Amino acid sequence: MTTKTTPQPAPGGLGRGLFASTDIPVGEDVLHIPVPFVAVLDTEHLGDVCSGCFGQRQLEEEGIALKGCRGCGVVKYCDKTCQAKDWKLGHSLECTIYQKLKPRILPINARAVLRMVLRSERQKYSDEELDQFLQLETHIKDIRDKSASQWERISLSSKAIKAYSGTDLSEEVISAMGAKLDLNSFNLTNAVYDRLGVYLHPYAAIFNHSCDHNAAVSFDGPNLHIKALRPIQKGEQIFITYIDVTDSYPIRQHNLQSRYYFTCHCSKCTSEAASSSAMTLHPAQQEAYDIIQSLSTLENPTKSLLQALTTLRTSSIPATTQPSISLLDELITSLLAQQKYKSAFAYAAARYRALDPVVYPLKGHPIRLLHAWVLARLAIHLSQGVEVESTAGGGKEVALEKYELNLNLIIWSVLAALVGMEGTGGTGPGFWRLVKREFRTVRG
Repeated sequence: MTTKTTPQPAPGGLGRGLFASTDIPVGEDVLHIPVPFVAVLDTEHLGDVCSGCFGQRQLEEEGIALKGCRGCGVVKYCDKTCQAKDWKLGHSLECTIYQKLKPRILPINARAVLRMVLRSERQKYSDEELDQFLQLETHIKDIRDKSASQWERISLSSKAIKAYSGTDLSEEVISAMGAKLDLNSFNLTNAVYDRLGVYLHPYAAIFNHSCDHNAAVSFDGPNLHIKALRPIQKGEQIFITYIDVTDSYPIRQHNLQSRYYFTCHCSKCTSEAASSSAMTLHPAQQEAYDIIQSLSTLENPTKSLLQALTTLRTSSIPATTQPSISLLDELITSLLAQQKYKSAFAYAAARYRALDPVVYPLKGHPIRLLHAWVLARLAIHLSQGVEVESTAGGGKEVALEKYELNLNLIIWSVLAALVGMEGTGGTGPGFWRLVKREFRTVRG
């Protein structure tokens, strides 16, 4: 682990926090952790993502055929190197348990806690790591009092883990580990921010939340990177965000209370709390949120998303606020799923040019960089002249031809701008390897 931080008591009742031990320029690593305390894949990704490199090589090397573990068949790997890595990290301890449970597969949180239990009993963690883990909050009383379903899941998982593992640890101790995982874990993502699973390291868990955060989290395989989004002075507290901070004040507070059991008093929240307009939802906004929640059940999501965006616009809801931001993101995703690449490009270009500079004013913000990458990839696809006949609903394709776009110029300018951001961007090394490889291809 390499870090430019030191833990110490945080003001404002925030418990402990991490503070800069030196001046940190924009884009530099605040913290880099190469090996997780625990990291496991979502059940849906066990068959299509390597459990050794967490998809790092799959993003960068074409034609990798994953091979299942010969013992349990539950986890898969790129090759023997990835398998040996995960075997050493913990799969050697859990493989026989997975074999006995077949064809059942434990839920993701149970697999993560099981691995922590097994590694703890075999002294696979350092004393420092265990001490850091023991200091993490559980909020078990809050969970019991405010979230009966969460507590039931943790309790049932603890009983099962104790039975399957044969551990001497009590169910109470295992439940505390499960609660710590729930409250202190990160979404494990690939280099382009697709969620893959859950990740925990007790040192990284010390970072406090702010809706006006000055650092960002990214992953490069098993590597956790936390980078400075703004210049951070020595002694300044470093904040990340636990939630989507583009949401309105009431929604942010609800999400923080329901998941993490605290109220945020950052500068952004304090400012918005004083504004009555930030406290109430327009009916069009509520309708849009309902559509986002029900997308998976809609017969024609593209049509519904377009209608919701139109309603918000005619209701004078700014396109740079929620839920317009999420609607547009979902619309682009829906158009891509329908292979309507021209329409997806048009909306992605509007997002890149008009919305992102307002929504994410910091040029190195990971989401802003990711959106630029999506635009470049769409332009590359369209420049190759691949015609796809889409029969899906949601309106006709945007006729890009009438705009006489120079796609090659767009590709060059967007990728060149991205490459120039490498030193100051808030994304991890995996993202930059993808960008630079594409830029080399474009340059010939």
